[in-house]
Amino acid sequence: MQTTDILTGRCFAVSFAGVNTNKALHVGHLRSIVVGNAVASALTSAGAEVQRRSLIGDVGRRVFEAMAGYMTYHEGECPQNLGLSGDRFVELCSRDYLREGAQSEVGHDISDPNAEERKPLGDLADALMERWMQESAPERQLWRRMRGWVQGGHQRTLARLGVVIDSYEFESEAVPRAVALATEGLESGLLKREEGGAVIRHTGQADYPTMVLSREDGFPTEHARLLGAYERVLGNLREDEVYVDIAGVEWRPPGTALRELLTKLRPALQAKSHLRVFHESVTIAGRKMGSSTGQVVWIDDFLDEVATGPGVAILEKLSNGTVARADLADLLVRGTFLCSPASRPLAFDSKTLSEGRPCPGWTIAEAWCRAQDPQESGGIAPVARTAVLQSQEFRQSLRRAVEKHDVTSLARYLLNLSKVCLAAPTAGPAAAPILKRVLKSLGFLAGTGT
Repeated sequence: MQTTDILTGRCFAVSFAGVNTNKALHVGHLRSIVVGNAVASALTSAGAEVQRRSLIGDVGRRVFEAMAGYMTYHEGECPQNLGLSGDRFVELCSRDYLREGAQSEVGHDISDPNAEERKPLGDLADALMERWMQESAPERQLWRRMRGWVQGGHQRTLARLGVVIDSYEFESEAVPRAVALATEGLESGLLKREEGGAVIRHTGQADYPTMVLSREDGFPTEHARLLGAYERVLGNLREDEVYVDIAGVEWRPPGTALRELLTKLRPALQAKSHLRVFHESVTIAGRKMGSSTGQVVWIDDFLDEVATGPGVAILEKLSNGTVARADLADLLVRGTFLCSPASRPLAFDSKTLSEGRPCPGWTIAEAWCRAQDPQESGGIAPVARTAVLQSQEFRQSLRRAVEKHDVTSLARYLLNLSKVCLAAPTAGPAAAPILKRVLKSLGFLAGTGT
């Protein structure tokens, strides 16, 4: 099961978990987090040098709505005094502003993720955007403080998942580049200015014909900011480094358009390796889970529910208390999320995981618990024969995962390995090092010993 020679000498930057600084992390974000971390872990297990990165959306209409909500309804308050995490407090500010004014929903096509940034609405949020662009000190100070609140909350949630981000990139840092690129695009004819003043790109894509890069008031949209961020990130890549971008499938059309535009503006970047890995969304009651729909389950609340549920209690007893509840919850959650094909929507059902109903995560967790149970030492021989045979497929499965940048097959291999271990008369500790090796390659808490 030694695999570190597969990608020896190769370098990768894996970008995931990039979230706007106006919201807390919910289960919709969880899929991107566990998939991105699993891709990075698989590459590491294959011997590559890997850096985990995150591109943070810290400016834009939604961020300034949160600031407007704070100034209008929560001036002088802080998360600690309200007993809230920083990210939950900032999301409260954002929701209060939208609920009371509903400004950003007026006249916008909600199917377009960039719609709220196309046409200014003339409200407080827009005024804050203008002052921020003018580098007004009070607005910049509040913006930094609220961004810090959100990032603190995000990092605590990521720590529960065993995820450490090595490098953060911020959209705000790309604003000057975005403005300059838009100007270059207009001068070269790659971009067009509409009658109202917005700057757009005709992409030539049937499913995404128009991309807006600048609002009518000149503020660069999310697409323009990403264009500037990608110019910086790709330009700073080492010659042999590959940039792997993990994103929801809704970003496939704009991502393609952005990459095509960037290579026209910066032909030298065409040779840079930029791979994009897409995943479908998490759904609840048949609808995509997201802050804009109001149907969200916070990651922290979800992990708490699973960790304190009857399913984990059964597993804890099965392992005679040798596996921590946090690790058991992680096995249930991460196992189920990773075994679901990334190309398909994932229907969210917290009761299945908290109550311990049959699911991929339960099979993986049960096999791990039995392998950890010291009372099962008599089962070394049978599990060695079955699990060792199955372990010979690990190298091939890992190689396939890193070549395709798709960890679903590796997760399904783990699931089948767990079934083999459970099929033995007794699981026994002989299965532990084999399971641990595969768990570690997918970024499980139990596999890393944390």
